[in-house]
Amino acid sequence: MMKRMTFRLLLAVSIFGCFQANAQEIKDIALTSYKQSTKVDTSVKETFWSYGGVTLLTFAQDYTLNWAAGGDPALSLKGTGNYFLKYSKQRLTWDNTLNIDYGMQRNLETQVNTKTTDNVELASNLGYRLGGNWNGAALVKMQTQLSDGYTNEEISSSFMTPGYLITSIGMDYKKQDWSIFISPITGKTTFKTDRRFLDGNYFAVKEGESYFAAFGGFARFTLQKDIIPTINVYSKLELFSDYFNDPEKVDVNMEMRWIFKLTNWLSFSIFAAAVYDYDVRFNRYAPDGVTPLVDAEGNNLTTDHLQFKENFGLSLTHKFSHKAERAKN
Repeated sequence: MMKRMTFRLLLAVSIFGCFQANAQEIKDIALTSYKQSTKVDTSVKETFWSYGGVTLLTFAQDYTLNWAAGGDPALSLKGTGNYFLKYSKQRLTWDNTLNIDYGMQRNLETQVNTKTTDNVELASNLGYRLGGNWNGAALVKMQTQLSDGYTNEEISSSFMTPGYLITSIGMDYKKQDWSIFISPITGKTTFKTDRRFLDGNYFAVKEGESYFAAFGGFARFTLQKDIIPTINVYSKLELFSDYFNDPEKVDVNMEMRWIFKLTNWLSFSIFAAAVYDYDVRFNRYAPDGVTPLVDAEGNNLTTDHLQFKENFGLSLTHKFSHKAERAKN
């Protein structure tokens, strides 16, 4: 009898113990499931956009007093901005760049302001990776200036006069720091929208018209690289040939900028640009350099010229960037 009661008691204790263990296990499973369902995802989110750029503000001053060699005191200021916005997802890429240069100089004696540089360029390149570093690409680029330009105190250009629009379809070979875009199918449109220039032939746009469209081949090489963390170089070379108007005459547009970082906010910069555009004409002058040469009908004789400019100086610098990230597993 005693053995039977002891057996029943042990059986009851065992059943109760198993029930308690199972209940605790069920409770732990439920609590773990709840925590997993409410856990905050702290992993890096997948993003496809990257952006950045650099802004330079360059000052210069010249001062003279009773200087026998001549010269006027002057103060100059130049602003430069180079910015990019990029999208990349699987085989699709979309690169956008905005470059702005504008500079003014003020003669402190005559109180006359003179523009020293003026350029605005917006480019957008949509690409689809075909294999390796090759991409099928479509390029759209707009280039103009912000304010009126003067030559010998006469107005010679203004906003969208000239203005250039390039639309192109071709192949793009892209590496980390440089790319080459080649297109046999390119339209180049030159605009002359300022009504003050309508009564004459300017920038290959005929009298009374506001634009001129050309069709030809186009190539573009760009380089953006940090040689070392404190030295950055940007270079661009563009070539265009009009299939139907003297295709052997290739228009050239080249730029190069070096930035030497001195501190986080101060840098030394060098910029140079060269342009040879057969559609931009310059008056021909007599040996005195002042009297324009004219033809039998009294029209000014013109020619094409190499256009070149360079500048350098100390600049206040602000640089920023954000690179696209991929999700971490």
